[in-house]
Amino acid sequence: MNIRTGLLTAALALLIAATAAACGSPPPPEPAPHPAPSPTATSVPVPTATSIPAPAAEQAPAYEPVSVIDGNGEPFEFAEPPGRIVAYSSALVEILFAMGEGHRVLATHDFVTHPPEAASVPRVGGAFEVNIEAIVALEPDLVFLFSPGFLDDLRAAGLRVLYIPSRVADFSDTAEDMRLWGRIVGNPEGGEALAGDFEARVSALRETLAAVGSGPRVFRDEGGLWTPGPDTLIGEVLDLLRLENIAADVSGFEEISPEIVVERDPEVIIATEFSTVDSDPAFADVTAVRQGRIIRLEGDPLSVAGPRFVGGVEDLARAIYPDLFE
Repeated sequence: MNIRTGLLTAALALLIAATAAACGSPPPPEPAPHPAPSPTATSVPVPTATSIPAPAAEQAPAYEPVSVIDGNGEPFEFAEPPGRIVAYSSALVEILFAMGEGHRVLATHDFVTHPPEAASVPRVGGAFEVNIEAIVALEPDLVFLFSPGFLDDLRAAGLRVLYIPSRVADFSDTAEDMRLWGRIVGNPEGGEALAGDFEARVSALRETLAAVGSGPRVFRDEGGLWTPGPDTLIGEVLDLLRLENIAADVSGFEEISPEIVVERDPEVIIATEFSTVDSDPAFADVTAVRQGRIIRLEGDPLSVAGPRFVGGVEDLARAIYPDLFE
């Protein structure tokens, strides 16, 4: 492990541990950039999310005010579409770019890696810090946060801030997030098109997998043997794909012991780039390691509840059930 990978792994562990200790719930799915995949792993490319063009100005309907309830249970009103957004959320960045509204994104945080068009968007902070002066200088008309850590400081600086927690369960409702942001930015048609594409692909997966009785035993390793239970986005995906999650008794995200992994003997391991199970001799006799059934999805789309998520589910399904997708 090189120094960079070690630092990223430590940061991930700190984020997961801090979140789990605070509320026992899954960590906010805001992934750090990953190093190159292990050469022994199966690397599965994820298709680019469907891009929905923004409506032409002359075709844009009159804006209808939008009211949302924020993460603190308070109403937040939009009388006009925000045009200058600091999006402190990987999911929101991906949603806006996918519906052709990426021009509204002024800045974001260090962990945003998709889409490629977002590479030039300025970064104004990371997991533990935010550059308030830089944000103020950008003169945004909206700052969006996926967690409340910087909420009070940003509001104290005179900024208009909307906080809505990251989606950590109910992945099918990602389509509703797309519809909401379509309405907020004055592009309901784009939001609806994006949401409809997401729902149709999930429905097609359900239909294809309907005949599957029971799939293989699986272990999802976030890194450091942290793994999701069934009440998480990824846990729901494993259930959709008829897979037997060896961490079915976990709530949220928990770190499990090597002995449990060996004892429960997963037939497939779904790994992030922080996972080292395939190179750790402690797992040499685990079926998934012996048979080389370790799947790493390129860009880890299952960590962000956005347009790429359903592509990640599709590619995971193809990797596990290749005969069903010939």
